[in-house]
Amino acid sequence: MNYQGRTRNEDRSRDTTYKTTHLQAMTADSERFREILENRSEVLQYLLNSPATKPEMVSALRLSRSSVDRAVRDLAEIACVTEDGNKYRGTTTGRIALVEYDQYQERSQAIQHADRFLNYLPTDAVPDASLLHGAEITLAESHAPDQALAPSIELFQEATVLRGFAPVVLTVYPTLIEDELRNGDLSVEIVAEEAVINTLPELVGTHAKSSLENDDLSLYCAESDLPYALWLMETPDDSYAGITAYDTGGVVGVLINDSESAVQWAERQYTMYRDQADAISISDL
Repeated sequence: MNYQGRTRNEDRSRDTTYKTTHLQAMTADSERFREILENRSEVLQYLLNSPATKPEMVSALRLSRSSVDRAVRDLAEIACVTEDGNKYRGTTTGRIALVEYDQYQERSQAIQHADRFLNYLPTDAVPDASLLHGAEITLAESHAPDQALAPSIELFQEATVLRGFAPVVLTVYPTLIEDELRNGDLSVEIVAEEAVINTLPELVGTHAKSSLENDDLSLYCAESDLPYALWLMETPDDSYAGITAYDTGGVVGVLINDSESAVQWAERQYTMYRDQADAISISDL
């Protein structure tokens, strides 16, 4: 019994040691893979475009022969380059790896560009990185706190469709929406927290409330807290996604992106919150 127990324990210990060692080896290999991609991406890109000899690489890339030798050796080590006669060419592995590496670089730069804005958003509801790449970000300044809203207000005045959700409401928005609805140029769909909806009658007043009783305005009460203000706008020329960040109720920044991936992500987020919300009649406010 004791002998068998010791054997089973020894087997489990060996299995654990093997798994740990194997995981460490995989981690080291992954780090080596990323390091080579970072340092040898120029050579890999060149060989993916056209197979070349080492002298051709030296001439085209303006690298020393020793640098080309090291680059080719490193890229061959991770199966991104293969030798074809006296020439070298990029492999399928190399092409996929370079695409992913370039995307990682782009997304990292987008995150770095947006860091001040992002730190005003909750850590448990971060936006997708697709919203950040190519985004226009405007931050409020102490001497001009309304500056951050200018790009989104300008866009709103051109919009034919506005959809979004918001945890707070600023007095400027009901007035803007009222004016555009009265002109018949806008369709609006808003999901708001209950506290925001309860505040609307005080913000819009009796006259404005009657003008907001419009078939082109749909209002929903969210079942849960909303993480930030997200909106989608459609103009005659394009579609836009955006996030407005707040700090203690005041606007600190606005992000706008018109890329297809950003708009699609915002569509999914908005639809999720709207489908969980309850429709509210303006006349009942």
